[in-house]
This record gives sequence, structure tokens and C-alpha cells, in this order.
Amino acid sequence: MKEDLIQFIWRSKVLLSNKLFTSNGSLIEVLHPGLFNTNQGPDFLFAKILLDGVLWAGHVEIHVKASDWNLHKHQLDPNYQNIILHVVWQHDIDIFYNQSPLACLELKDLVDPVLVRNYQGLMQNERSLACSPFLNYIPDSLKSIQLERMMIERLEDKTEKMKQELQLLQWDWEALLYRKLAHYMVAPMNSDAMAHLCEILTWKLLIKGYHDHTILEAMLFGTAGMLADDHQDAYYQGLQSEFKHLQLKYGIVPINAIEWKFLRLRPSHFPSLRIAQLAAFLYKEHQLFSKIIESDSLNEIYGYFDESPNEYWNSHFIFGKPSKEWKHAKIGTQTRDILIINVIVPILFAYGVIQNREELKEKALFFLQKLKTEKNHIVHMWKSYNFTLDHAGHSQGGIQLYQRYCNEKKCTSCLIGNEILKNPRT
Repeated sequence: MKEDLIQFIWRSKVLLSNKLFTSNGSLIEVLHPGLFNTNQGPDFLFAKILLDGVLWAGHVEIHVKASDWNLHKHQLDPNYQNIILHVVWQHDIDIFYNQSPLACLELKDLVDPVLVRNYQGLMQNERSLACSPFLNYIPDSLKSIQLERMMIERLEDKTEKMKQELQLLQWDWEALLYRKLAHYMVAPMNSDAMAHLCEILTWKLLIKGYHDHTILEAMLFGTAGMLADDHQDAYYQGLQSEFKHLQLKYGIVPINAIEWKFLRLRPSHFPSLRIAQLAAFLYKEHQLFSKIIESDSLNEIYGYFDESPNEYWNSHFIFGKPSKEWKHAKIGTQTRDILIINVIVPILFAYGVIQNREELKEKALFFLQKLKTEKNHIVHMWKSYNFTLDHAGHSQGGIQLYQRYCNEKKCTSCLIGNEILKNPRT
């Protein structure tokens, strides 16, 4: 038995058809189970119950055993002074708070064994998706609602992370945007190297080269450690010469080029090409954060990414080695959409939250729901179980659901898991 199942039983009101009594025989009538609390303190806040007809308002605490109250030292924590009911699986001892007995509801003889059996089945299932045997019985409408909830939750989670980053960046939104764009420009295997680059080449330092594309490229490639070789082409030598001057002027210490990974990457994902694209993008779009806030359509957002790097990159993926085919080296449609989904939309949403501007949050969601569904193994998995994913908001929701709930077996906090527990099919 785990606390999360007891929490589910309490908040889902599956016991309200029973007559409930405390361990000392007082009749319990639940008027409101309280608000589920995911932060520090009691499990449910602001509950209302009747004990032998007397109204009590306060908090509810959940434990597997009543003795866990003492084990967790709640008797010493003032956050638990307003507990009106202790809900436990097993009442093994009487609990007192400030020398007064704490009303206790024991559940072990009240809960349908089928519910417990299905919960244990979910917890013990070793498949990547514990609920997969039941998904054919889940209504499409419920699947859709869960994905929509997860879409919002994912943006809220990203907002909380951005708040922490903004504090370190002294609430410089342009600096945050630079870091996020740089992070998502490269493949995941190169994200650590890019983070290292951004720590050295800060936004305040980078904008000193905003007025000149060559300086901007030299700053980025030089700090990345990619200008330390002896290639003979004029473009490379020009960047190398420029960076030597910048290195002396600003005291830049490049990262080790060995940090960048090329193996098993498609040439279009090579970090050298991605840095060239990032340089072209940053040179073209000054004060990009303000433009994002003011943008009214996805077409405007698309336009920000419609810029090609130096023509050298039409015939190269790395320095000093011409490619066999000529190509347009500007940011591709798939990469553009990845940047909008993972950078533009979350930053727009976060700014709306922090500034209390609902129209910006709604615009972020509108953009997300206009973009195509992402292509990855998680999205493919949900589609194989007949989930309808119509847009990028659904695919983001699917990622959130799988990573934060399915992987962690948080079935009692998922609408689909709730449906399986309350209405099991065997």
C-alpha cells in the first residue's frame, strides 16, 4: 500500500456511498474532501466534514499507518496544527496533537479489493506503459482531455524553470532567449557543449558583435574552439584572424573543441553548421524578444527564421571540407518548428504568466495548436494506442504525460489511471 492510492481514494470520493466512522466510533460526513496539496504541508487543504453532526473545517493528512504521523514528526510541525481528520490504511496507534486525540478514518476494510488489485497491477506492470491493456476501453474524449491538461502543465513546468534561470540572468529576457535558442539549435548530445559556450560567451558579451555578421560568427566559432586549426580557405582564416583580436580584447577562453560531437549525426545537424545558422539568426533579429511579444501570427514568427548563413555553408558542413552537393544552408522547416515549440512558445507563455497577461498565454497556446505534431518515439507510441494527436500541443502533452506520469507510475494523478481504478475491466 502506498500513500498515493489512499490520496486517490479520498479525493475521488469513492467511499462516499458508505457510512464512515472514525476509529473511536464518531460518524463522519464528508462535505468537501479539500484541495489536493502538492507542496509542503498536509495532503488536503480546507476540507469540510461533520463529526457526529458538528462542522469541522481544516486540513486532512494521509498516511499508510497512523504511526507514520510520529515517524514523520508532524507533531513538531506547526503546518499540521489544523488537521481535522487523519485518513490511514491501518490504524495501528492513537495519535494525539497538543494532547488532544486526532480523529482517524481507517480504510483497509472499506475499499473494494478490485480497486486495490488493479492499482497493484498497474504498479507491478513492467511495460513502458502500465495502463496499455486497458487503453482500448478508455473513451477518446478522456484521452483528449488528459493531453490538453498535460499541454498546459508542460508549459507551466517550463515557466517555473525559466523563472529560476531569469533570476540568475537578472531578469534579462533577451539573454534567456539566446540561451534557449542556442540549446535547441543543436542535437541533444551537444547541449552540454552549447551550454558551456553560452556560459563563456554571455549575452552581454555577444551583443558587442551585433553590428557585424563576421564578428558575431568569429565570437561564436572562436568560443566554440572551432578556429584553432590551419585550414587554408579565406573564410576560415578571416574568422580566425578576427577572433584572435576579439580574444585579446575581451579575454575569451575557448572551450575544448573535443566537447562537440559529430559521430552518428546527419551532416545537417553538425554543430558547426548549427552555429553558423545561429549567428545568421542573431545578426538579423535584433531585439527578438520584443518582436515575439508583439507578433500576431505564426507567419511573422516564421519570418524570423528565414535567414541564410554565410554562403560558405552552402557548400560545407564543417570547416575545410567541401560537401559534394550545393545546398541552401538556412534553418530548415523541422528545426524552425522545434525552436518555436520549445523556445518561442514557452517564453511567450512564461512572460504572460509573470506579467499576468492572459492574452499572451492564449497566443502561445494558439501558436502551439497551429503547429504540426512532432515526430518522435513517444508520439508514435501514443498513436499506436489510438490517441488522436492533431497538433504540437497534443504531442507536447503526450511527452509530458509519458515522462512525468507514466515513467513515474503516477497513475492516481492521471485521468486515465483514475478511470481504470474506478471502472476496471478484467
